Amino acid sequence: MRRTPLWLLSVSAVFLLSGCATTLQLSHEKRPAYLSELRAQYLSENPNSPYTDEVSKGHVVKGMDRFGVLAAWGYPEKRMREGMVQETWTYLDLDEDSGNSVEYALDFQNGVLAQWHSTRFTPGMVPVGTQTPAAEPPTMTDVTGKTVPQN
Repeated sequence: MRRTPLWLLSVSAVFLLSGCATTLQLSHEKRPAYLSELRAQYLSENPNSPYTDEVSKGHVVKGMDRFGVLAAWGYPEKRMREGMVQETWTYLDLDEDSGNSVEYALDFQNGVLAQWHSTRFTPGMVPVGTQTPAAEPPTMTDVTGKTVPQN
């Protein structure tokens, strides 16, 4: 899968579904060239961070600050700020083979990742599934058989 900017897809953001998994990872294979530099900078400036392993692997976890998320996933397609306390970053993960995509909205409170929401889309960009909080998140796969991160 390759992450594609929202503006290229001419899609309005849809992200109203809540989630509570412990880690989240984009499944795209091609990472932006700048990402390795961001990760190296994060790791050198935060050697004692509890999130160094996650950032190195490209994982996002609750409790990370914005720089940790930026180093793990790169720049979001969209940022929305609500006042001085709340901010939402939106990423899109696109499978070019099937046309399926997952949109992730990461919610920050006071600069710390508090939760994320996701919406799966079919090639026509119609939501095909929702993910809701569960005590034990089940493993889901999309129509291509690829594992979809659970919230």
